[in-house]
Amino acid sequence: MLSYDFKTYIADGNEFYGMAIKNLDSQEYQEKQVPFPGSLLSFLDLDMEALAPAFKKISDNLWSLTLTHDEKFAREAIVELDKLGASHIYFTHLRLDWTWRVAQAQALGNYSENLLQRNSLLRMAEELKRMQEQIRELFSNVLDMDREQKPAMRKMADYYLRDGERAFRFRAYPLGFELLPSGAFAEVLVPESVYDIIDYHVRECVKREVRMRVCKNCGRYFAVTGHGGVEYCDRVCDGKGRTCREVGAIAVWTKKRGEDDIFRAYRREYKRRFAWIKAGKIEPTAFYAWGEEARRKKDACETGDISEREFLDWLGETGE
Repeated sequence: MLSYDFKTYIADGNEFYGMAIKNLDSQEYQEKQVPFPGSLLSFLDLDMEALAPAFKKISDNLWSLTLTHDEKFAREAIVELDKLGASHIYFTHLRLDWTWRVAQAQALGNYSENLLQRNSLLRMAEELKRMQEQIRELFSNVLDMDREQKPAMRKMADYYLRDGERAFRFRAYPLGFELLPSGAFAEVLVPESVYDIIDYHVRECVKREVRMRVCKNCGRYFAVTGHGGVEYCDRVCDGKGRTCREVGAIAVWTKKRGEDDIFRAYRREYKRRFAWIKAGKIEPTAFYAWGEEARRKKDACETGDISEREFLDWLGETGE
């Protein structure tokens, strides 16, 4: 591989990634599309500690290549780069860039640190993990729709004035303005590193004031793009392939059905005891005292402090 082009832009609610691999006599072009800001959210889901060994393997192979000039280490490094590239769209640029670096080193016989910056790979997993934490913190302070209601830029200013030293650090990056295949113009990023792509998407989330919310099932952030009452994300969350939204709907339905059963049992017993007043079987003061206790038990059951079985058993015991 002699060279490559990589660019990304956002249009019509989607992220686009264009990749061209150029050889002497051919050019292969690919384009991928992801709903915005899907790639940033899936990046936050990555377990960087689990990926750290892959970065180290690549670095170790590059060091061995530098020492020996043996092509087998180049091949092993590229295998690991391919695996890493398949794990997330952001790492596609990393794969292309470092595959090109290895090819250039071999072609030129130049294995210097300027070309094969292996130490930057060793640090990358830890740096990306730190960026994940910073982005979650930024979401919490700026874009979380369930927190303080102020313009995003005002919240950004407050956040950076308060926590600027620990906050996500924005970078300068190459941004063009190009005619898209659709006929529209848009800002297009030609990244120099994976950090540029992450920065670009974080910045766009803030500029567009994307509403974020923590999923009630998995506890991770998701973008609320439509109805503001959505409380669950669309991530797959169990071995059956069900999403948090599907599991959440089942939980809500189950809770509602349980609450209906609880209320019906409470209401049935309430009516029965009220009829006892007319029949002279119970004093009104005793009925009202029972009613207060019954409401407390029902509320405890609906909040999960006691089980439905315990509540129904209590109703049965007091109704004898």
